[in-house]
Amino acid sequence: MKLSHRWLARHLEAMPDPVRVQQGIEQLGIEVVGTSRFGHIFQTVELVEVISRVPHPDSDHLSLVDVRRGDGSVSRIVTGAANGFPGDRLWYGPPGTELPDGRVLERKSLRGVESPGMLLSAEELGFQATGGDLWVWSGPEPLGTRFLEVIGGEDLVYELEMTPSTASYLQSVRKIAEALAGLWGVTLKPLPSPFEYRQDPLARVEAEAACPRYGLVEMQVKPGKVSPLWMQALLRSIGLRVIHPAVDATNFVLWDLGEPLHAFDASQVELPITVRLAQPGETLTLLDGKTITLTPEDLVIADRVRALALAGVMGGQGSAVTENTRTIYLESAHFAAPGVFRSMRRHQLTTDAGLHFGKGTDPAMVDVAPTAVQILLAEAGALAETGRSQVIGYLPAARQIVIEPDRIAALLGVDWSWEKMAVALEGFGYRVTGFTVTVPRERHDVETEYDLAEDIARFYGMDAVPSRLPVMPLTYAARDVSRTFLERLRDRCTESGMMEVVTRTLSSPEREASLHIASWPPVMITNPLRDEERMLRRELLTSLLEVVRYNRARRDEPVNIFEVGAVFRRDGEEVVESYQLAMVLTLGSSPAYPSRPETTVHDLLARVIWITERLGWAVHAADATDAPDYLHPGRSVRLVDSDGVELGWLGELRPRIAELFQARRLAVLLMDIPAHVTLVTSTPRRISRFPSVVRDLSLVVPPTRRYAEVLQAIRDTGGQWLQEVGLIDRFVGDFGQSWTFRLVFQAPDRTLTDEAIDGEIQRILRHLEPLGITLRQ
Repeated sequence: MKLSHRWLARHLEAMPDPVRVQQGIEQLGIEVVGTSRFGHIFQTVELVEVISRVPHPDSDHLSLVDVRRGDGSVSRIVTGAANGFPGDRLWYGPPGTELPDGRVLERKSLRGVESPGMLLSAEELGFQATGGDLWVWSGPEPLGTRFLEVIGGEDLVYELEMTPSTASYLQSVRKIAEALAGLWGVTLKPLPSPFEYRQDPLARVEAEAACPRYGLVEMQVKPGKVSPLWMQALLRSIGLRVIHPAVDATNFVLWDLGEPLHAFDASQVELPITVRLAQPGETLTLLDGKTITLTPEDLVIADRVRALALAGVMGGQGSAVTENTRTIYLESAHFAAPGVFRSMRRHQLTTDAGLHFGKGTDPAMVDVAPTAVQILLAEAGALAETGRSQVIGYLPAARQIVIEPDRIAALLGVDWSWEKMAVALEGFGYRVTGFTVTVPRERHDVETEYDLAEDIARFYGMDAVPSRLPVMPLTYAARDVSRTFLERLRDRCTESGMMEVVTRTLSSPEREASLHIASWPPVMITNPLRDEERMLRRELLTSLLEVVRYNRARRDEPVNIFEVGAVFRRDGEEVVESYQLAMVLTLGSSPAYPSRPETTVHDLLARVIWITERLGWAVHAADATDAPDYLHPGRSVRLVDSDGVELGWLGELRPRIAELFQARRLAVLLMDIPAHVTLVTSTPRRISRFPSVVRDLSLVVPPTRRYAEVLQAIRDTGGQWLQEVGLIDRFVGDFGQSWTFRLVFQAPDRTLTDEAIDGEIQRILRHLEPLGITLRQ
C-alpha cells in the first residue's frame, strides 16, 4: 500500500514531521519499506502567457507561439495544438523538464524553427482538465508560478508492507490516521455525516449472509467536468489514473475511508437491482474485457436481465460509467470477506476492491461513503442532483470481550495498572466498561484477550516492555542426529562463503512450472491466504530463484545464497516431508576493485566438494548425459553418494530460465538430503618424515571423456603412494586436447626413487589406455 503524507494530513488536526510519522507507522506494526517523492518533476513547469501566434512558414499544422515568462523574457515555442491564443495562460515545460511518462524535454528544431521545450496539455502532466489540447489555466496565479505550487507542493509517499493482521483493518488512510491519532494524542478531523437513505424500491438482497448491508443511491452527474486538482494530485501520488469524476470519487473513497464503491450507468440498468448468487453457466464480461463463467458460489449484482458485477470484485462492461453517463447508481455495501476472497481466487482476479472486501471492511462506512462522494462530486461541479436511495440490511452487533488485567500483564511481562491498559485500548478505538471491552466493528482480527494484549503493547511500543529472560527449569534435551547434521551442513555452507536465506514453504503450481522439477502430487492448502501460496513447495530451487529476482529488481549485485529447507509431497493419503539443499551463484565477472577472477560453475562444484568432505558425506560428481531440462546442456554434473544413488544436480541454469528471474548467468545446485546420512569418519594419518615427489603428466584425452571420469581413473590406479592429484593445465592443438595433471607421491617409510615412481606412472598409463587416453609426446 502507498500512503501519501499530504493525504494523511487531511485527517489530523496537527501533522507531525515525516520522521515521526514513519516511526508511528512502524510502531503500529507496519513496515515502511521505502519512501518516494511525488511532484518534484513539476518544479520546472511554469505558467506563461501567449502574446502572439502565427502559422509555421513550412507547415500547415504547426504554429509559432510567443509566450511571456515570469521573468519577463519571451520564448518562441513550436506547437501542433489547436488552442493557445493571445491572452491565454498555459503551462510551459522548458528544456530539461521530465514528464510523468519518463520523457525529458529538449531544445529541438521543427521544420527549421528551434523550439526550446514544450507547451503542455493536462494529459501530458498526468492530469485532467476541460478545454482543448493545451491546458488553458484560469486561476489567479501570477506568471512564473510553478505547477508544483498549484498542486500543493512536493509530497512524500510511504510504501507500506502490511502483515495479514494489520491489513485487515489498517487498509485506508482514515484507519491509519485514527491509529496514529491514538498514539500521539492528536485530534482527528470529523468524518462526513452519515447519508440519510430513503427507502425507495431500488434493490433487494437474496443472499443476506453474503451481503449483510447494501446501499444504493441515484445521482445525476453533469457532463464535461473533471475532479478537483487536489484530489487528482492525491490519486496520482499513489499511482492511480484520473478517469471520470464519478470513478475518481469512488477510487478516492476506497483509499480514504476503506470502503469500496461501484458506480453503475443508470441508463444500462433495468431495476430492481438484486444481490443474489449466480446461476449455473451464467457469464459476465468484466471491465477489463475478460469474460468469466460464474458458479452458484459467486455473489453477483444483477438487474432484471443479467448480471452486472461480480460482487465486491469488479463491475461489468455492460453497465460501466462513460463520458456520456448522466445518471449513476452508486453502490455502497458490506460483503462478507470469505465469499469475495474465494471469488477472486476462483476467477484469478486481483482488484483493490476485492482485496479490501477480502480482508474485511468497516460496515459503518456503508452510510458515510455516499456523503463523501456527494461532497467530492459537488466540489467538481459534477453533481446535478441526488435522487432515490435505499439501504437494506443491518449493522453487525459489536463484539465484547471480558478480560482479566492480571492475565494481560502476565502475557506482556509488565506490571502496568488496568487504568494504563484501558488508555491504550481507548486510544485504538475500543470502548472500555469495567473489565468489558467492546471491539470496533472493523476489527475483524480481534477475537481474544491475546489480541488485546498485542494492541496494548503496540500502543506503548515494544521498547516499553521490559526484556527479561523467562524463568524455567534447566533440562538436557536429546540431540536428534538428523537435526544435528542439518545444523552442521548449514554451518559448513556458511563457512564456504555462501549466505543463508530462509524462504516460505508455500508455493503454487504456476510458480514451480518454470523449472519443471517436481512431478509428484503436491500437498494443497484447503484455505490459502493467497492464490500464489496455495500449496506446500515440492522443491527448493524455485524459492531461491525468487530471492534472486527480488534482489536483482532492487540492486545489480552478484548473489551467492543457499538454503537447507523442507519440501513436501503427497504419497496417497500421507504427506511426506524431506529436506533439500539448494544453492545459487552468479556467474561471470563482477564490478569490483581490485578485479576478481570470473566465477564459473566449477566454483560452485568446488564449494560443494569442500562442504561434503568436511562433513564426511561421501558425495561424488558423476556422468551427466541425462541432465534435467532446466540446466544448460554440457554444463552440468550429477551428484551421487558412495552407493551410486543419485542425490541431485549441479550446473548452469539455462539462459531463458535465468531471464525469467532477471539474471543473466546462474550456477545452481539442487540436492536431496537423505533421512539417514552415512558419514565417513576419517582418522588423521601420520605425517611422513620422507620427502614427496611431484610429477606432471600431460595426457591426450578424447573429447567424449569427462574430467571426473579421468580423475577417478587416476585415483583408482595410483596406489597407496599417490597423495594428491589435480588438473593444472588444459591445451588444445592439432592433435586434440591435452590435460596436464599434477601427481604428488609420498611413502610413509622411505624415500621414493625415480624407478619406483616411473613404475607407478606406467601402471596409470596402462589403466588409461582402454579409455582412449595416451601420453602426450
